Amino acid sequence: MIIFISPKRSHINMTEYWAFIVRDHIYQGKTILARDVLADRVRNKFWSLNSRARNVRKLMKGDKVIFYLTSSEGKGFMGRGTLAGKAHPMSIEQRFHIIGSPSINFDYAVEFSEAEMWPKLVSIDLLANRMPLLLGRKNPARIFRGSVIRLSERDYDIVLETAEKLMRKD
Repeated sequence: MIIFISPKRSHINMTEYWAFIVRDHIYQGKTILARDVLADRVRNKFWSLNSRARNVRKLMKGDKVIFYLTSSEGKGFMGRGTLAGKAHPMSIEQRFHIIGSPSINFDYAVEFSEAEMWPKLVSIDLLANRMPLLLGRKNPARIFRGSVIRLSERDYDIVLETAEKLMRKD
């Protein structure tokens, strides 16, 4: 028996796992820290995207996302979310919430059915020897240079487990 699986996942319910990258932004010559940009995105339950970014068209309802910050404050993970649907052209209301570069140049968005920001950054240094995606890399942060990075379920789970342990320490 041969089973055909659509590459677009339109007929199967298969969750994918992603890292959404957020960077420090510049607005009127001042820096907006990545954590503040993330807080705004979580509060408004949507993520701004460049329509030409790799993997944007692969995002689907139910996919799981972790948020990766690359900032003057550090590099690491700081929250998670579940996608409410596919990426689409940004609405006028969503555009209203976008402040600073690079996001001001983005033209797509994707909503979250749920999203949370963690109180602490889970440093990439805590994960470099545990996440399969990062094993054996001299500079693991280079993996997160794009804006939407595919993760394995195992990578995703390791980040969540590490975050839970770190948050429990308080």
